[in-house]
Amino acid sequence: MKLSEIVALLIENGVDAHLVGSEIEEVCQVASLLDARQGSITFFSDKRRIAELERTQATVVLLTEEMASFTSVNKIIVNDPYVAYAYVAQKLDEIPHQPHINSNTFIAETAVVPNTCRIGFGVYIGENVVLGEECVIDSGSVIEAHSVLGDNCHIYPNVTIMHNCVLGNHVTIESGTVIGGQGFGFANQKGKWLRIPQIGRVVIGNNCWVGNNCAIDRGTIEDTVIGDNCILDNLIHMAHNVEIGQGTAIAGQVGFAGSTKVGEYCMFAGQVGINGHITVSDKSQFGAKAGITHSIKKPGSYSGFPAVETADWQKTTVRLRNLEKMSQKIKLLEKELESIKKQLED
Repeated sequence: MKLSEIVALLIENGVDAHLVGSEIEEVCQVASLLDARQGSITFFSDKRRIAELERTQATVVLLTEEMASFTSVNKIIVNDPYVAYAYVAQKLDEIPHQPHINSNTFIAETAVVPNTCRIGFGVYIGENVVLGEECVIDSGSVIEAHSVLGDNCHIYPNVTIMHNCVLGNHVTIESGTVIGGQGFGFANQKGKWLRIPQIGRVVIGNNCWVGNNCAIDRGTIEDTVIGDNCILDNLIHMAHNVEIGQGTAIAGQVGFAGSTKVGEYCMFAGQVGINGHITVSDKSQFGAKAGITHSIKKPGSYSGFPAVETADWQKTTVRLRNLEKMSQKIKLLEKELESIKKQLED
């Protein structure tokens, strides 16, 4: 891409950008500051790496106006270099594919598969499945009956999408993930577990990303729902009837118990555990390994187990580290108190 084309791409996507340098120079790859060479584009967003910025040999750097004077190479001035880098990296990473349906697949006669789709080896597409335009279904994936996928979905190898699930446009599901498996629903009759059929669906909104080896269970009666623009890391479990608000980001190994309702634009760090049948306010953030045992009614940052406001948890953590010293002081004070009591008695 010419540098002028990069600026046009950024502006087209709502990024305020302008070039300082040659419009006709070209880049063909992204690179880190120190690894960049002629033909590379890189970005700078961490002031601690100014020395690397000064040494970079990249053709062009994405950076803010504040930092522009620290390098003499071509520069594209933006407000958020990381966001700008994401758009450019996506564009350079595109791998054009020819629509193709592999002969070693099973596609039910009642399924709707546009000829703009790419269907890989060993894919199974069941009865009455509907795929949108330009979907990519990679090898070994299964899409069961009556499921619906929007346009430009990418289903990586060995994904299972169970019956009646619905995916919006531009949804990515990475390898090993199961969408719409049976929820953990059982009734106990005098020690005997009776399975409760799970007849709800999984409904995933537009522009969502679901990582590797996730398990998103279908609803018991109502649906499990993931809103638009959500991103899920690897190894996430979402039980039946969970609802996730739009714009939420969830890191690896997070687990949601059934019927939990999460608001919009929340963030969950790794290994957070969420109790069932509770609600979480919009714009709530949770530190790693937080245990959410009760409803969170106001936005904020929460940590610890059970989860409390992060500032309170940090104070408690400091106190915990000083428990031994405090214990020794208490013992010393107790001895002094006993001595005073004895003197008074005497």
